Amino acid sequence: MELDDVRAWDLGALEQLEDSLSRRIETVADVQLQLADIGRLPAWLSEAGEVARRRFQVTSDDLTDEAAALSAVGECARQTREAVAHLKTELADIEADAAADGMQVDDSGAVKVVDTAERSPEEAEAREQRRVELEARAKALILQAEDVSADAAQVLNKAAEGKIDDHGATTIDAAAAAGVSQGSLSAPAPPADAATNPAAANGYWQAMPDWQRAEVIAKHPEWVGNLDGIPSQARHDANIARIGTERDRLEHERDELQRKLDENVFGGTFTNDDAALWYTEQKLKDLDKLEELAKSNSDFKILNMDMTGERGKAAFAIGDPDTADHISVTAPGINTTINGSFEGMSDEAARLRELSLRELDRVGRMDETVATIGWLGYEPPNATGPGNFDSGRGWHDAGAELKASEAAPRLAQFLEGLEVASHDTDGADKNPHITAVGHSYGSLVTGMALGEPGEAADDMVVYGSPGIAADKTEQLGIDHGHGYTMLGDADDWIDDATVVEWFGPDPHTNPNFAHLSTDSGTTPDGASREGALTHADYARTGSDGRTLRMSGYNIAAVVAGLPELAVRE
Repeated sequence: MELDDVRAWDLGALEQLEDSLSRRIETVADVQLQLADIGRLPAWLSEAGEVARRRFQVTSDDLTDEAAALSAVGECARQTREAVAHLKTELADIEADAAADGMQVDDSGAVKVVDTAERSPEEAEAREQRRVELEARAKALILQAEDVSADAAQVLNKAAEGKIDDHGATTIDAAAAAGVSQGSLSAPAPPADAATNPAAANGYWQAMPDWQRAEVIAKHPEWVGNLDGIPSQARHDANIARIGTERDRLEHERDELQRKLDENVFGGTFTNDDAALWYTEQKLKDLDKLEELAKSNSDFKILNMDMTGERGKAAFAIGDPDTADHISVTAPGINTTINGSFEGMSDEAARLRELSLRELDRVGRMDETVATIGWLGYEPPNATGPGNFDSGRGWHDAGAELKASEAAPRLAQFLEGLEVASHDTDGADKNPHITAVGHSYGSLVTGMALGEPGEAADDMVVYGSPGIAADKTEQLGIDHGHGYTMLGDADDWIDDATVVEWFGPDPHTNPNFAHLSTDSGTTPDGASREGALTHADYARTGSDGRTLRMSGYNIAAVVAGLPELAVRE
């Protein structure tokens, strides 16, 4: 199938078929009523009348089967019409966006540049990204059209072969209801490349009408809960729907491990079952924490939730990343866990968002919006655990790049997914201002993620950083002057780490980055703020429990796209 087939699909013919089938069902209902009336006449009380009534009952059964088949085909026609109408609207939008950008969509879904006027390297790169996204959307339309066509053909074949029945209905209305369930189109699974291609994932989602999206979330939430490029509310709804299933799975795993330990005379001495039980129990606590935070804060969205590893992984948003003008994504460091850290992280994210919005309002940009994200899409070094050597293992991991190098591609793809899913409130694509934020070991993850191909962020802020595996902004895909660092005066662990340059030159002394203040003082908004001294202070409030520190203000200024307000060293 090609896009020209989508253009040629006749919505009017589908609508006429719906009307015709609806009238036919009404006729069948009238016939059934007339048969029932005849069967109740006094003259039919004889034995011959009873035989005739049985024959009419056979006829009535045939009518209910016919009503079910008619209803199934009618429902198929209705859903096909709605799906095709959605495809046509999406195709028109894609073609309009392409034409406005000097591009053209061919029938295979390929998008080609036809306006060859010279552009700056930055403009050319941005247009190429838009071309890739448009092509993914166009090809997704073809896949969706093929799925709709195949589903419709399956329903029609079943009707033609008499395989649609009334499910025991005795009335035409009940038979018609039974037919509806047999005539529905199924929601398609994501394409094979959706897990690694946010543009393909987004195209898949946009190609479906609302009722199919709702079906995916209701019946297959695991398809989209962790897919980068899927809208944030859909991911949240899917992940909320997954919590019960994940809890059941982990509880079963916990019970099996406990059973093995109880039956083993040596307990867990010669196996890892006791350690596995401990980690499983931690992940159950992680699920409880995510559910608790989602219930207590309507702004809290679960964008990722993965309980398949040793420790739980997740990401959350405060606000709506899909429509926000400014988005921050914070990667935390050593010892961060969902159960132990997300409550504090979500509070910090909410305060960061609030301060960013307040500063935008103060400078007259009150129409701009902000979303703040905490990303724990990896298992950071962790010095806690059930074993005697877990502390040593955690600190050993903190001195190596392995955890960061595994996490970096995931964070880069997550950032790309935010860009792909971003749109104005009217649905038009937008280009949000994204700030990648990293603390401690998370700053190494951030630096390595920004070093991946592409331009995942516009600004970077790292604090308490042991290194970012780069010594200039150009290695990070951001413009010169858009990389910022902060280091507290009493952040002794980072002082030790940067001396040996485990992860590249010390970013806090590197002249290629802007160094922001962590001292106490008054910020441009007139607030008196405490300084950030130790490794844990940067994003936290001061001693009053409400006011962000100097470091928090500086992060908020950069996140809001107001770096000129940030207080420099």
